[in-house]
Amino acid sequence: MDRMTRPWSIKQIKGMYEKKRTLSFEHPVQRKGGQWNQYQQSLFIHSLLTNFPVPTVYTTKSDDIHYVLDGKQRLTSIFAFVNNEFALHEDIPDVDGFMAGGSYFSELSEELRDDLLSSNLSICQLDDCTDEDIEEVFYRLNNSTPLTSIQKVKARMGSDVATQLNKLVSHDFMTSVVKLTKAQSRKEVDLKIIVQALMVQGNEYQNVTKLTENEVCKHAESLKSGFNTSAELADIEKTFDFLLLALNEEDKTLLKPVHLPMIIRTAQKYKNQYEVDVFRNWYLDMTVRYKLGEGDGAEAYKSHTGAGSTGTAKVRGRIEEMERDFNNYIQGTK
Repeated sequence: MDRMTRPWSIKQIKGMYEKKRTLSFEHPVQRKGGQWNQYQQSLFIHSLLTNFPVPTVYTTKSDDIHYVLDGKQRLTSIFAFVNNEFALHEDIPDVDGFMAGGSYFSELSEELRDDLLSSNLSICQLDDCTDEDIEEVFYRLNNSTPLTSIQKVKARMGSDVATQLNKLVSHDFMTSVVKLTKAQSRKEVDLKIIVQALMVQGNEYQNVTKLTENEVCKHAESLKSGFNTSAELADIEKTFDFLLLALNEEDKTLLKPVHLPMIIRTAQKYKNQYEVDVFRNWYLDMTVRYKLGEGDGAEAYKSHTGAGSTGTAKVRGRIEEMERDFNNYIQGTK
């Protein structure tokens, strides 16, 4: 692996991203944007305006595109500020006597605007590096930063697996039907749900001890070496296609993280046996009974939620009771 470090001005970097399209944040190991709050973004902008040292941005080049490996939050914060998408936090200190707090880029003095655009960032470009090199670089750069456990493990999955998982995370079922909160999305709870679904698919759930963060991360890291991982992820995608049709406008009660691995598992197991309408009607029926706490299946399922829901007994209980409820519903409609 070779590396070359050189200075790029913010004006140059912004032009590469917005006009020339020669800068991209779409490398598979990259985490989602929006990780920083307004104060973090503002403090970084203040560092640039006051010539404080800032970390190096790491990139790799492929087909004339510079892919950012580390530095996405910094660069997207710069672009957003220069495009007047947010004002500096009120608590940001003055800059050379100018009260910068609360100011948009367009409200800064002309001198400060020019200084910011002409500021240089140190760019380290990695060349002749394998996917494994890139994964290791990302892991080491972020190992001491507050990434969530699942985000750290993402860098260990390999580019192929990460690409498939990114596709699932951005599937319309996850983005339009499930609709996680912004906080959950930032922590990549959607990725965690998908890994949990892989852990409990078919009869695999009998080997699951817990669905805790630690166990999920262990399983996620094993995906890279799994001989059937690609096919399993492809089947999850087909399941998401099925669920998108079945639950697009339906009640979201059982689409919370604690229930989703079981919903995905049930749909995955029966999607080729029953029509979308059948699954939808069962889901709505169980949702009503779950809310009321009535009906043997829904009541039994509900008893396996609450405190300790990631423990072995409650995980297996939810899986088995949901499948039993689905089968009882099918029998009752014949």
